[in-house]
Amino acid sequence: MIGAITLLLVYQLLGETVVVALGLPVPGPVVGFAALFVTLVARRGVSESVRETANGILAHLSLLFVPAGVGVMVHLARLREEWLPIAAALVASTAFTIALTALALRWFMRLARRGRCAMTPKLADIWVYLSASPLLGLTITLVVYQGAYWIYRRAGFHPLLNPVALSVATLVALLELTGTPYAAYFDGAQFVHFLLGPATVALAIPLYAQLDRLKAAWLPLAGALVVGTVAAIASAVGIAWALGASATTLISIAPKSVTTPIAMGITEKLGGLPSLTAVLVVSTGILGAVMAKYVLDALAIRDHGVRGFAIGVAAHGIGTARAFQLSEQAGAFAGLGMGLNGLATAVLFPLIVWLAGWR
Repeated sequence: MIGAITLLLVYQLLGETVVVALGLPVPGPVVGFAALFVTLVARRGVSESVRETANGILAHLSLLFVPAGVGVMVHLARLREEWLPIAAALVASTAFTIALTALALRWFMRLARRGRCAMTPKLADIWVYLSASPLLGLTITLVVYQGAYWIYRRAGFHPLLNPVALSVATLVALLELTGTPYAAYFDGAQFVHFLLGPATVALAIPLYAQLDRLKAAWLPLAGALVVGTVAAIASAVGIAWALGASATTLISIAPKSVTTPIAMGITEKLGGLPSLTAVLVVSTGILGAVMAKYVLDALAIRDHGVRGFAIGVAAHGIGTARAFQLSEQAGAFAGLGMGLNGLATAVLFPLIVWLAGWR
C-alpha cells in the first residue's frame, strides 16, 4: 500500500513539475493522471497493490470535496444578493449539460458504429482551544462525512441524500454557530483536500481497464466533449446574464463544470473570484450527482460509458464519485470526461471572454 501511494505521489509530483516548467493551464494532478495512464498502456498492466489502493481512494472520492464546499460560508453575502441567477444557472445548466453531452455521445457512437457495422461557557472555552488546532478541522470533517455516508447508505444511496451535500450543510452550520472562521477550519481540513491530487492521478487505473473501449470510441468521445464543454459554459453564463448577474459572477460561474484547481486558475486569470468559483464548482458537482440519474433515465440512456462520460463532463469529481457507484466503467469514463473537460475549458473559455469583450 505504501508503495502504491508513493507511486501516485510521484506521478502527481511529475505532473506539478511539468505544469510549472511548461506553463500549462491545467493542474499537476491532471498531467500526472495522463502520465500514469500512458505508462500503464506502455507496460500493458497494473499491479494488484496499485489497483487496490487506487480503488480504495476512489471509493471515498466525494469526501475530498467537503473542505472546499464548506467555503460557501465565505460568500454568503454575495449568494444572498445574486441567489436567483446563480441558482438558476447552476441547476438548469448542469441538467442541460448532462443531457446534451449524453445525447451527443450516444449519437456520435451510433454514427461511428453505423460507419463500421450496424454551547455552554465551558464548552465554548474548549471549542476555542480546539479550533486553534488543525486536528479539529480534520477530525470533524471525517466524523461528519462518516455520518453523512451512513445516512446515504441506509437510504439505499438515494441521490437526494448526497454525502457531500449533507456534510457541507452540517459543517457550515456548525462553524457558523460556533463562530469559527473558515480559514481556521481549513487549516486541518486541508489534509483531506490534499488527497484530491493523488485521487486524480489514481483515476488512470480504472480508465486503463477500459482501454479497448476507449480506443474504439475516441472520435465520438471527442465530439461529445466539444458539445458538453460549450454547453456547460454557454448555458451557465447565458442564464446568469439573463437574470442580471454581475460580470464578476459571470466569469466566476462559467468554469463551474471543471475540477476545482482548473476552475479557480481560469477565474483568477480572467478577473473573477476564485473562492466563489470553488463554491460554485462544488455546488455544481453536488447538483450533478443528484440530478444525473433522473436526467439520464428520462432520456433512456443506459450505457454506463455514456452515462459516466456525461456526468464527468458536467459534474467533475463529485459526479465521478457518483459514477463509480454505478460501475467501474461509468467511473472510468467519468474520470476521462472530467479531465478532458478541464483541458477544453481552460482553452475555450479565455477565448470566449475575449470574443465577448469582458476584458
